[in-house]
Amino acid sequence: MNKIFKSVLGISAAALFSPAVVYMPFVIRDSLKKYDDDCEYLMILGSVVIGADEPSKQLTERMERALAYLNLHKCAKAVCCGGCFRKEQKVSEAEVIKRFLMNNGIEENRILLEDNSKTTYENFEFALKIIKADSGKSIDKIKIGFLTSDYHIFRSGVIAKQMGIKNVHKVSAESENEILKRYLREYFVSYDLAYRSIFKR
Repeated sequence: MNKIFKSVLGISAAALFSPAVVYMPFVIRDSLKKYDDDCEYLMILGSVVIGADEPSKQLTERMERALAYLNLHKCAKAVCCGGCFRKEQKVSEAEVIKRFLMNNGIEENRILLEDNSKTTYENFEFALKIIKADSGKSIDKIKIGFLTSDYHIFRSGVIAKQMGIKNVHKVSAESENEILKRYLREYFVSYDLAYRSIFKR
């Protein structure tokens, strides 16, 4: 019985001091906000492409939100993010986003393509190089924003700061697809984020 008690106590302590206990309230808080910050460059973070080139429900939500934002913010440039790395995929996430925007009236000269990334970290890493090259300015001289699903806002904001964006601008897309599953994924991702925050940056 003593061993069982110690095991239960150990598990409870681990859960109590889990990074997710601290992390998840911020995830939920940010997911409930309707971010619509003004920016010069808007990174549109990619999501799943189904089959060869069909956008998932989540990617469609992000694209539609991006279209509405760009129609209201005429001076902002879009940076479409996401590579082509799934088995049946023929078109990058970034290209799917670009095609959608152009098909709905956004001029090609307002669109930049970051089509090599596989993760959110790479979204920022690769896109920031493209933004610097296009603007001719250092990152701290540019108003850079990102657009992603509401549940993904907090994590992306943390990564943005890790990547050197001091003043992070955010635009959120409402997510209606498997939201509980998405929150559960964020719970487990908290461990990787905590590790990177302590040891990688």
